[in-house]
Amino acid sequence: MALQEIALCLQDFWKEEGCPTISPCGPIPAGVLTPDVFFGVLAPRPWCASQMVSVVDPSLAPYGDDPLSPIIDRHLQVTRCDPSSDLRARFIESLRMLGLDLPSRDIRFVAHNYGWKQSYLAVRAAGWRVLIDQIEVGSLSYLQRLGEIDFEPVPMMVEYSLGRLAISVGIEDEDVPTERGRQIAAYALECADPERINSLLSLHADECEQALAGGFYFPAYEHVLASVYLHSLFALHDSSSDEGQSGRAAHIADLASGCARMYVEALDA
Repeated sequence: MALQEIALCLQDFWKEEGCPTISPCGPIPAGVLTPDVFFGVLAPRPWCASQMVSVVDPSLAPYGDDPLSPIIDRHLQVTRCDPSSDLRARFIESLRMLGLDLPSRDIRFVAHNYGWKQSYLAVRAAGWRVLIDQIEVGSLSYLQRLGEIDFEPVPMMVEYSLGRLAISVGIEDEDVPTERGRQIAAYALECADPERINSLLSLHADECEQALAGGFYFPAYEHVLASVYLHSLFALHDSSSDEGQSGRAAHIADLASGCARMYVEALDA
């Protein structure tokens, strides 16, 4: 089973669960929601979808070509709103569809929760990280709050790291964009200038605020995504205190919260 077959099999499984496949998204920085998911979960009607996502994380540059920590990884994100659903049971069933011999594998759900101070998007969520034979292959999350907005009912997200899942299944991903990943790593470590990156961060924050002032929450969110990527680059070279880095991340979260608030206000208008 090739990686693309894994993705298609999982998409077919979740399609049967009522989550249609939507257009792929990416590249996006790690630790964020795609625009489709960010605004979809805020919509007044329950929103369900599965989406292939290309995730780029320059903060992993020091780890080089570690296949378990790829700078570019392909994820499948599944979002649904079904309070009666047992996410762990559905995740196990989706693994069964891949042909895994589940009784012979060590599958663990490790509880996690995080608040807005740990999130670029002012998200509060709880759930589990999923490990197969000590390899983290995905996560299950209940999104409790986004910015100032509490969810009722609570949207749920299932996320698979297809590269790590492929390793667990026992296949080699021949399509891993290693050269692109190497160049991103080399740029992040050898070329990116902290002062220029910091200037770009300020520019994107200003443009995000300008877009919000004009009522353009979709373009504003694109500036949030750019800011998250730049922040992860800046953090590789930043020798300031953790408090300083947290302050910059909190400012990005405030901008994301503004995008969410304006979107909801537009729906209510």
